Amino acid sequence: MGDLSQLQVHLTPKTLFHIGFVNITDTIVMMWIIMAVLIGLALIARMRLKYLPSGFQNFVEWSLGGMRNFMSDVGGTEAKKHFTIFITFFLFILFSNWLGLALGPIAEEFHLRAPTSDINTTAALSIVAFIYFEVAGMKAHGFFGYLGHFINLKALFTQGPMGVIEFFVGILHIISEIVRPLALALRLFGNIFGGEMVLMVAFLMVKGLVPVPFMMLEVIVGLIQAFVFTTLFLTFTSMNTAHEEHS
Repeated sequence: MGDLSQLQVHLTPKTLFHIGFVNITDTIVMMWIIMAVLIGLALIARMRLKYLPSGFQNFVEWSLGGMRNFMSDVGGTEAKKHFTIFITFFLFILFSNWLGLALGPIAEEFHLRAPTSDINTTAALSIVAFIYFEVAGMKAHGFFGYLGHFINLKALFTQGPMGVIEFFVGILHIISEIVRPLALALRLFGNIFGGEMVLMVAFLMVKGLVPVPFMMLEVIVGLIQAFVFTTLFLTFTSMNTAHEEHS
């Protein structure tokens, strides 16, 4: 049994070195590793393309086809136009969760955290998602048409009491839009950071194979969280681009 007094919990990432005035943290190094892995896999898939797929290419095509069908089930056929950013979010978050889990316990003196266990990373992902689904809504309805879903001054002056209700419903929509990226960032960060804490306690208290079930659980959690983030992103995007249909 280990001594839990040795457990040190840091919400902020650890600075490993500096490049000029820029602090390079453990999560940034892990992101570089993840980018290298994803680019390497993409190049391998590209170089081994065949007219009749087999092996790795067959798995890639099957996986991507399944994701496109999943997008259609969630957001309709129009959702497929968002496939590129959807699969980018999914793969980055999934590999962040899984590689952080695999490489985290390499050395106590050089602990590589999952990027998604850093609130800075999840906040950046959520901000990009927020900008995307807001711009998608503006493209679908035009700037002023989209803005009218939130600030309905016309209804306020032409529909009497019902117009007042519609105006305040628009205000609630504004609050909802602001809360969305916050919820995305905190949900992903909380689940991955909490999982890392569970593993740290398990490895500290009991060595050997006993913590393996916790690791397997975190593998599942990492996959689920990647699906949750991207599914919510797709749902928010579809809602913003489909507002006009319900007007």
